[in-house]
Amino acid sequence: MTTEKINENRRGKEDEKRKRKWPYILAILLLLLLLLLLLLRSCGNQHPCPCPSPSSSVSSSSVPSLNDTGNAEPGSSSTPSRQEILSRLQKQEVTVTDKVSAQASFPSGAKGSTGTWEVENPTSNTVIMQCVIVLNGKTIAKSAPIYPGQHIDGLTLSRQVSSGNYSVTATIQYYSKDTKAYLGMADYKIHLSVS
Repeated sequence: MTTEKINENRRGKEDEKRKRKWPYILAILLLLLLLLLLLLRSCGNQHPCPCPSPSSSVSSSSVPSLNDTGNAEPGSSSTPSRQEILSRLQKQEVTVTDKVSAQASFPSGAKGSTGTWEVENPTSNTVIMQCVIVLNGKTIAKSAPIYPGQHIDGLTLSRQVSSGNYSVTATIQYYSKDTKAYLGMADYKIHLSVS
C-alpha cells in the first residue's frame, strides 16, 4: 500500500469522525440557545419595565419634576414564601394551627351585607389572627382580630360582589400576641357563594 493511499484513508476516517460529531455539536448549541432564551424570558417576567414611555402629547410644563429627597432601600423587595414564613415562625418557636372553613356564603352581594364563614384561633396558638377574603386581587371582606381561644362565624362585605360561585383566596395574617407586630401570613383557597 502506498503512502498516498494511507494518507487518503486517514483523511477519509478523520472526515467521517468530523461528520459524526456535527449532530452532537449542533444539539448542544441548540440546547444552550434554548436555555438562554428561557433565562431571558424569566428575567423579563420578573423585572418588567416600571417606566412607561413618555408621551409626546404631554407638555413639559405639566410634567412634575423629581423630588430627589429621602432614601430607598437597596436591592429588590421580596415577599417571603410560605415556607420562609413557617421557618421564621418555627425559629420564634411559634406553632400555629388554623381552623378555617372551606366555604363562605353571603345571601346578598351588596356592600355591607353579612355572610357566614367560620375561622377559629385555638387556645393553643400564641398569635392573633386576622382574616381577609380576596376576589380577583381585591379585598372584599376583612375580619376583626381573632385572639387565641376566639372564633368568627361571619364577615361583612366591604365592596359589592356579583352573585355567583367563586374560588377565592382567604389570607390569614398572624400578629404577635405581645407586641402586635406582623409575623406572617398563610393563604387558603376557599369557595365563595353569593346569592
